[in-house]
Amino acid sequence: MLVINYLTKPTRIGDVWLAATPKGVFRMNLGGVDADALRSFFAARKDVVLEEGGPALERAAREVAHYLDGKQRKFSVPLDLTGWSPFAKRVWRVTARIPFGQVRSYAWVADRVGGPNFARAVGGALGMNPVPIIIPCHRVVGANGMLGGFTGGLHIKRWLLEHEAGSQTLPLVGL
Repeated sequence: MLVINYLTKPTRIGDVWLAATPKGVFRMNLGGVDADALRSFFAARKDVVLEEGGPALERAAREVAHYLDGKQRKFSVPLDLTGWSPFAKRVWRVTARIPFGQVRSYAWVADRVGGPNFARAVGGALGMNPVPIIIPCHRVVGANGMLGGFTGGLHIKRWLLEHEAGSQTLPLVGL
């Protein structure tokens, strides 16, 4: 049996839903997610036991809240990215290294994971990012500076970028 812990945390961008296995956080949904539907999805699996809360998730929720409140710039919670493709994991590793308050293009990330022709594939991998914010896919934009997509909605991506910029203009490195 696999134990999955979950919790919903109200934040300044709406409810954030987190789920973790004993290895680490494996799922995060943003902005008014339907927590009941997500619980139903996992509850339908016969090999899963759902438990609300837990120390690892409390820590993850605290780090997300601190980030959103401007008190934290990096995350230290362990992640469980089991089952994802090696390509997606490479994209997420590169994306996780983009510094707070900076923005990179899909082409910049693509160049680091296989070449400039992989920009669309990078966008696809970022669209599947299971832990947005913790893996900061909001820091990746189009080469023309356009926001592109974001799992929680473009209004949340814009808010996150403005949050990180403060009163500064975000440096658009690699665009």
